[in-house]
Amino acid sequence: MIRHRTPASAQAQIKASMESNQSRRPRVDSLRSVKLFSDFDEEQIAALQQVMRRQSVGSGDVVFEQGAEGDTLVVVVDGMLRVEVIGEDGESTAVARIHAGEVVGEMAVLDPAPRSASVVAATDCEVLELSRGGLLQLRRSAPAVSSGIVSGIIADVTRRLRDVNTRIDKELDPDKGKDKPRKPVAVASEDDEGSVIGRLWKRFASKRG
Repeated sequence: MIRHRTPASAQAQIKASMESNQSRRPRVDSLRSVKLFSDFDEEQIAALQQVMRRQSVGSGDVVFEQGAEGDTLVVVVDGMLRVEVIGEDGESTAVARIHAGEVVGEMAVLDPAPRSASVVAATDCEVLELSRGGLLQLRRSAPAVSSGIVSGIIADVTRRLRDVNTRIDKELDPDKGKDKPRKPVAVASEDDEGSVIGRLWKRFASKRG
């Protein structure tokens, strides 16, 4: 749930004001321009729109709060969000920006858990929310759409983990794997019981209640 707040300090107000004045990327006119939904046809996009909720968010509003339970992802239609992490010293540090056409919080629709970071509106924004309940509804009414979303989320998380592992390997051994051929990545579906996606689908479905 989006929560309105006033920046806690003059510094935060100045920072929010500066970000509000930055040039924005073009707004999202079709969900097909969002990478996660780019393979869907018009009928599938229409089914997706039926379960998403559009909201207007004012600059400084909290979209997600670090440590709070959550089960929704957000697509930025217009404006910009800021991802913040609160450290052990209690200070909040901005670690990323989410622009129009980008998605944040996507793992929460599969496996609800406390948010690892806060997401705050850096400008006035327009967003679309998809909840875990909405994804379950799609699994019944438009299974190809729900399967595509889950597969897309897992593929993105896998890519991020692979990038992290690559960076770690380079730090530990800069010459590791330079002349070794890359192994092909297997494509899995939700029907593959042994795949990561299949196992996650099974876990996801078991949490319906």
